[in-house]
Amino acid sequence: MKHLKWLGGLAAMALLLSKPQAAAQGAAGAMVMWYTSVAPALFPFLTLMPLLTCGEAVTAYEALLARPMGRCFNLPGAAAPGMMIGLVAGTPAGAMAARDIAARGGLNRGQLKRLAMATAGFSPAFLVGGIGAGMLNSPAMGWRLAGAQLLTQVSLLLLLKRCWGLHTMPVGVSASVIEERPIRGAMLGVLTICGYMMLFSALSSALGAWVGQAPAKILLCLLDVPSGALQVSRMALPESVKLPLLAGLCGFGGLCVIAQSLGVLKECGVEAWEYMGVRALAGVLCAAYVVFLQKLPLLGNLRLIEPIRMNPLAVGGFIGSNLAIPMLIRRIKTIPNNVNKRKN
Repeated sequence: MKHLKWLGGLAAMALLLSKPQAAAQGAAGAMVMWYTSVAPALFPFLTLMPLLTCGEAVTAYEALLARPMGRCFNLPGAAAPGMMIGLVAGTPAGAMAARDIAARGGLNRGQLKRLAMATAGFSPAFLVGGIGAGMLNSPAMGWRLAGAQLLTQVSLLLLLKRCWGLHTMPVGVSASVIEERPIRGAMLGVLTICGYMMLFSALSSALGAWVGQAPAKILLCLLDVPSGALQVSRMALPESVKLPLLAGLCGFGGLCVIAQSLGVLKECGVEAWEYMGVRALAGVLCAAYVVFLQKLPLLGNLRLIEPIRMNPLAVGGFIGSNLAIPMLIRRIKTIPNNVNKRKN
């Protein structure tokens, strides 16, 4: 396996050096996409991650949501913050949250697998603001993509409800991997994502310079979805074809996003073939759901929300802050006990 990694690294280096101009253009395009859409959507959640996955948060969510989470998804209440971060922040923030909760003892290996693989995806702020408003010039189309992804994630949580039930052992990840300095951890997280996006986009652009423009676009979609989605949005295709294609790509996630998630989850026992299989199913479900949403009379023509353009940073900060409410409730409930202790 190590020899294959070395050979792959040498092949990638040779490819980049053979077409340096194309590789540089691909990397620059990916960096612009990261700067305008991806980083603002993820940074608030990565900053708030220690607050949302700390031991007190795990206890608070377990006490508040144990019953509904268990009945609906066969998950403990402690999984709630990880699930919400996965739903609203996407990958790899959701995978990191699930890993941190598991490292604190809130999830076993099977629960971590189901949670991380089912809730992977892209931030709704990116789907609406980045793809819908930015690429397609239609926030309504972005809202349909976000709705299709949400339906896909909930469907996967239900479909995988009984999977990996025998994997009850701890994840084997020490709590020392959790970043205790939130700003530093958030900056490292978003910069790591930038590096992944630039590398995969550079590789696909360099390879595309060898094989031609049409295959290059296909490679770009498979390797890096944000950059590939930009290419799809520029194609002269009808909406009925373009939107399901974008939904399928976003549901699958692309090898760049999959590599980011596996970089977090592989040490927790998640196998690459398992993760990619679930993501392939997610791509099919997401494309099917967006076709379904297009056919609904009410949702097929979203005039009322067409002008709404989501600011990724503002939306991420607002939702992330609200996820801390259960801990605030727990703190308020403990005030009388603390007062009595001080009196005694």
